[in-house]
Parts: sequence; C-alpha cells; structure tokens
Amino acid sequence: MCRMGQARIKQRAAFAPNLIEEWETNDCVDFAVALARITGWLLQVDWLSNSVEHQESITTDKLRPLRVHVADNSELVFDVRGVRSFFEYNERIIQPLATKMQLSGGGVYTRYYSEEGLTRQPLRVQPNEANIKRASEAIALNFHFLASIPQRNSPSLPADRAATFTYGRCAPYAEAMKELTGLTPVGLIAKRFSPRFEGTKRAASGYVHSVVIHPDGMAEDSWGKAPLSEIAGRFGVIEFSTSEEAHRSVVARLCHNSNDLYSAALHEAQELIRLHRL
Repeated sequence: MCRMGQARIKQRAAFAPNLIEEWETNDCVDFAVALARITGWLLQVDWLSNSVEHQESITTDKLRPLRVHVADNSELVFDVRGVRSFFEYNERIIQPLATKMQLSGGGVYTRYYSEEGLTRQPLRVQPNEANIKRASEAIALNFHFLASIPQRNSPSLPADRAATFTYGRCAPYAEAMKELTGLTPVGLIAKRFSPRFEGTKRAASGYVHSVVIHPDGMAEDSWGKAPLSEIAGRFGVIEFSTSEEAHRSVVARLCHNSNDLYSAALHEAQELIRLHRL
C-alpha cells in the first residue's frame, strides 16, 4: 500500500512489558487479530524473502513471516509498541527483524489479508482464540492507545476488500457506485506529489485514482466518504484536479484491454456495495 511521508508519528502503546513480550514471541498474531476486530482496520503480514530479486508474484510458501500488524489506509501502523508511520515502523521494527533473520540478500514484502485469509497463510504461529480474547481485553483497557487510532470513514467495506479496490480496481468500483447510486465518477489527476512520492508512476495524463463525487463536494471510494484532499493524500498527492473524461478513458481502456477482468471486478464491486453500503 502507498504511504504518505510526513513527520514521524509515534504513540507509545503503554502495554505491560510482559504482554508485549508474549505477543512478540508469537509474532504479534493474536494482538493484531484482536485489534483488527476492534478497529476494522487492515491485517497485514511482513514477509521476508531470501531472494535478491523482488517479485510481487512470489508465493508465501517461499517467504518467512516476520510480524503481523494492523494498518490504516494511509500511513499509520498500529502495533504492540505503539502507533507509528509506516516508514518508522519499517525502520525501527521490521528492518532489524529482517537483519536478524537474514541469511543473504533478499527483501521484505508486506501483504494484507482478511482474518480468514490470514489463517490460511504459513505463519510461524497461528491465531489462538483464547489469546485473542486476552489481547482484546488488554486493548479495551488501554484508552489512550485506542484514542490514537483513527476511526474508519463510513460507509465501510471489510478492510481487505476496500484495499483490493484501492489499486487497479478503483475505476470499476467507481462505475459500480455510479450504477447503484447515481453519483458521478471522476479521475483524480495529480499535479504535484509530496517529496517521498515524486517518483510515483502515473499515466501521462497524471491520473492516479477514481472516485465518485457527492453533491456536497465530498468524495467516496472503497474506503468510504471523505474530503477529496484526504483521498489524494493517501497517494502522496498534494496538488490535483479532477476529470470525468480521465475516468471514462481509463474505463474504456480496461474494457478494451482486459474486459473479462474488468467485468469481474465490476460485478464484485456491485455485490460489495449492495451488501455493505446500500
């Protein structure tokens, strides 16, 4: 997922040291599942590869799990040691773990899952319901930690499905919204990125994402209704415009180049919207 590079964010979790040690011994699996249930945010696993060649298609049976965490749809990671930006979490926690386990070369892959999907992964430790319950109780008592975690925008799809329709499938999602709600889809056209995202790949037109626009000027994508600037910020975009034509052009290209995949994504988006939004 894209992360917006801002000032370092850190909020200590302030859990008892013995609890942190217990959770970390089990790769934070039980804590992460408990927190995802409470907040509705995204379960993610950091995997380690020994290959020097980065291949997103690599399967998890060829990777080693490092840690499980919960993340929002932008730049924040919620972990047993607190709330951090993705970049600081990677620097302070994941890279030292990777270095400790590394045999030669390689890199880290971060992937998201539903809770059910997580249990099908080759984790070192599988979620344990009794331990998840204990973690949930500890989290519920840590009011300061919970208050530092932003609430999800409404309406909310399951986090893993929202993530799936963020990249590559945003256009069919916007089209499904148009068909079912009558809202107008537009393309988000990036004019300027924040420094960390200046190398972001984009279309020649500057198109980076599709959303629908509400009559009050708010926008909506698979992560719910929000100011357009907030959605743009997830992609590191700090100056932008919108274009109905840019969105229509993307849809036309998808229908021409990969109509079966586009149709399947459109159908899935329609079902999700009917089930979780209408």
